[in-house]
Amino acid sequence: MASSIKFPTTSFQDAKLRRMYEAKDFDNNGYVSSNDFAIWGKIAAEKVGLDLDDEGKEYWVSVGESYFGNTKSYDEWTGFFAAFIEKCPNYREISRDINVKLFKAVDSNKDGVVNLAEYKAFVTAVFPNLTDDDVEYGFNIIDEDGDGVLSQEEVATACAHYYYDEEDTKYKHFYGRWDEKSKGGSIWTWLTSSCYE
Repeated sequence: MASSIKFPTTSFQDAKLRRMYEAKDFDNNGYVSSNDFAIWGKIAAEKVGLDLDDEGKEYWVSVGESYFGNTKSYDEWTGFFAAFIEKCPNYREISRDINVKLFKAVDSNKDGVVNLAEYKAFVTAVFPNLTDDDVEYGFNIIDEDGDGVLSQEEVATACAHYYYDEEDTKYKHFYGRWDEKSKGGSIWTWLTSSCYE
């Protein structure tokens, strides 16, 4: 059954979500699946000098299944989200709960916080053209209390904002700085050619 809710609701939100969707298609089959999240987890773990163990892989696969289900295209995925929003008036709170799985996946050393190295591995696996400054900028946006690490609540809340904020907010930087300084990657080229002509 098709949803009567429009999602994404603005061109800004659509551009932000398309950027993320295309970058997460690690196996280049045209859609994002739990397999892409397993690949993402493996790359992120390697970036911090770890092997992705079975528990870590399970977190990554679970996150992929929660976010993308069995959808096979961007349009199908946004329809999946629209139906979720329509069925669940408290969708933002439920999403924050789902994002706890993401936190556990990114917390590769399992110490209960995400440090800058773990965050960098997480975002540069998806957006390899981010500079260290771009990574730090995104990290500092999420680090609301300024303690130098990301808590479960900070990651879960920022990620929910990334997906659901319809207008330009600081949370657009959840995956690292996203602006003129982030140019240079195929995502920026795609974004400027398809959204700002």
